[in-house]
Amino acid sequence: MKQLSQSPLTLVAVLLLVSVSLFSCKPTETVSSEDLPPIWPDYVDVTIPEGIAPMNFGPADSLDVKDMRVEIRNHTGKTIMVSRGTATRFPLRMWHRILREETGSFISFQVDMKSENGWTRYIPFKMHISQDPIDYGLTYRLIPPGYQSFGHMGIFERNLSNFHQRELLDTRMVNSGCINCHTQNRTDPSTFSLHIRGAHSATFLKHDGKSECLNTVTDSTKGFFVYPYWHPSGKYIGYSTNATRQSFYTSADKMLESYDEWSDVIVYAVDQHIILRPPQTNRSDRFESWPAFSADGKTLFYSSSQFGRLPRDAKKLHYSLCSIPFDPETGTFGETVDTLLNADRMNSSFNLPRPSYDGKYILVTRSDFGTLQAGHKEADLWIYDLRNGDFHNAGGINGIGQDSFHNWSSNSRWAVVCSRREDGLYTRLYIAHMRDDGTFDKGFLLPQRNPGKYYYELIYSYNTPDFTSGKVQFNRHTVRKMVMSHERQGVEVGTIN
Repeated sequence: MKQLSQSPLTLVAVLLLVSVSLFSCKPTETVSSEDLPPIWPDYVDVTIPEGIAPMNFGPADSLDVKDMRVEIRNHTGKTIMVSRGTATRFPLRMWHRILREETGSFISFQVDMKSENGWTRYIPFKMHISQDPIDYGLTYRLIPPGYQSFGHMGIFERNLSNFHQRELLDTRMVNSGCINCHTQNRTDPSTFSLHIRGAHSATFLKHDGKSECLNTVTDSTKGFFVYPYWHPSGKYIGYSTNATRQSFYTSADKMLESYDEWSDVIVYAVDQHIILRPPQTNRSDRFESWPAFSADGKTLFYSSSQFGRLPRDAKKLHYSLCSIPFDPETGTFGETVDTLLNADRMNSSFNLPRPSYDGKYILVTRSDFGTLQAGHKEADLWIYDLRNGDFHNAGGINGIGQDSFHNWSSNSRWAVVCSRREDGLYTRLYIAHMRDDGTFDKGFLLPQRNPGKYYYELIYSYNTPDFTSGKVQFNRHTVRKMVMSHERQGVEVGTIN
């Protein structure tokens, strides 16, 4: 082979170039930190279901991170996946395979972050994979966070095993000012109640394969049906009839107060189109709201407050958690009202009771006063144990900031809640696992493919979430046609024959 001749000067230049190159490319040493990695969303030590979508995360917004390396390790410490970039992008199939293999155990995450000063290695954290399954998905409303007008909003369905979101109905389809209260019967995707306000107002029901639009206004009930809760038999729905108003604060730390000028609790007999109005929940000297049936269908829970002049007395309203017996065979009510949580004695307000479907607990929102917690930073979830009357904070499902409007999964092992814990303005959905001791593990933000980008660019708040055990049987064109037709099924106050 022919060799090229080089002068001594050329060799010196080459050696100098190599030396400079080696010096400039020398890797910066990795600094070990004794802290947990500063990631967002905060998924450190959460408990997740085996079927959940990939729990992608990135550095917290306050950090200037140039690169990030994440190793996922199984419970034995073996590395089973590596992600590299400014945020994780865990492949869907591989993620689900890992969770299936580690169900009942945990996976750990080793996170290294690179900044201008070099690499930092943080202590590993775990995600615990529960053996308790979760339902197919969630339904919820996306609504602007403003309060002067409704604006555009819609009802959506989200598949929890991936990132697919399906729009069920939006206000533009039905020329509506508001669509709300999409509520299924114990997560049943074939049965639901949906209320539409505006020029084409109606309560839309789907049950037993039938669909109908109701005109629910009568001389004695005055208002529309809101806050629905199905009886487990599907034969009845508890509703509240309310006149809801808003007042705005002048202080910077609080925006508004929502309240009811009047409210009653009624029960609607679905097949007979009859409104049942028990005198115990339709009193002129009290406000009643938020009905919910027990798991066995023999008790109606609701919130009740003393009457007040509003908005003057808004801060004096304390809602107690009450119950009344109900006979589903005859559609009749017991005469005695039982006060489970006395609001005046406890100097608190208890609203939105949601009994677990296994009959053990009631998950309720506790706040300082009032019935709607839109502006209540102190609102948290508490648990009333139906077996022994114990009442305690719900634990990890709560965050710093308003936590309210919640629902159970079909197996009563998971709950979803709306929370303003991130920024105090937008409500996001958090899911948490119920422990055997009657409290919740740390809640996790609803996962997204790119959570940093998604939540930063989303201009809507999540609202009225509920679990669904399957894809909702919802034909938007059929619903639109029925709503726009003005044909309505009338209802009347009466008794069951």
